[in-house]
Amino acid sequence: MATYEELAKSLYPNMPSDILDLFANEWARTGDPNVAIAEVRRSDAYAIAFPGNKRPDGTVKFDEVTYTGLKESYIGTLQEYGIPRNTSVDLLTDRFTGLIEGEVSAREFAQRIDATFQGIQENIPEVQSFYRENFGLDLTPEAIFVGALDPTVGEEIVAGRITTAQIGGEAARAGFSITSDLAERLQRAGVTQAQARQIFTSAEAQLPQLQEIQAQQGVEAEQQFGLEQFTEAAVFQSPEELQQIQRLREEQASEFAPTTGAARTGRRVSGLTEL
Repeated sequence: MATYEELAKSLYPNMPSDILDLFANEWARTGDPNVAIAEVRRSDAYAIAFPGNKRPDGTVKFDEVTYTGLKESYIGTLQEYGIPRNTSVDLLTDRFTGLIEGEVSAREFAQRIDATFQGIQENIPEVQSFYRENFGLDLTPEAIFVGALDPTVGEEIVAGRITTAQIGGEAARAGFSITSDLAERLQRAGVTQAQARQIFTSAEAQLPQLQEIQAQQGVEAEQQFGLEQFTEAAVFQSPEELQQIQRLREEQASEFAPTTGAARTGRRVSGLTEL
């Protein structure tokens, strides 16, 4: 027989784990899932997990599955306009809460976003010029678009958080999870979203090869060349990491070189490209 935890997850597959546990416990205590979810909705934890979903009388605007799907639709719409998921989650959480409170449908939100985009599209060069001249920032059109969606994000743009979030989003897109420290360091180095995509796409292609060479040499996984070392070479031109990449490439080349004649030299990462 399925446990209450398993039953709870089957009903609410995307519910946060702490709320899911609370629901399962209430279900086990009361024996009724409807009573259990009503109890959960009265909790402080629920208000944190599902902000904007409760009316003044305590009733909810959307059931939990619909709430999650609606928020995902908001994020998906923004992704269609070039806004990475991480940027949406990091910088527009308050806006999403306001949309939920206003019971804005996915279709209405998409219409609003399109109208906002059309309204700023022709002015993007002027806005870029303004930020460049007044703040020394080279903003992407996506960053400007986010600022237009939520004026309070303007302060975050000046602080550099937009670019940092975009860098994190590009890392996730390539299958990497980077620390905020690394994202901020790249942002301070002037890495744009487009450059971040180039870096992480290159890392996605090259790192497995480098790590495979090290594995063949008996290097333990935790000591192998990683993303941080790769960015040190690609962005900051660290001599140590550049030499390590070149050495690994040369060793790989020598394995396949003819026994007569010299092995070809390896490639190295320079700037943001592989040579």
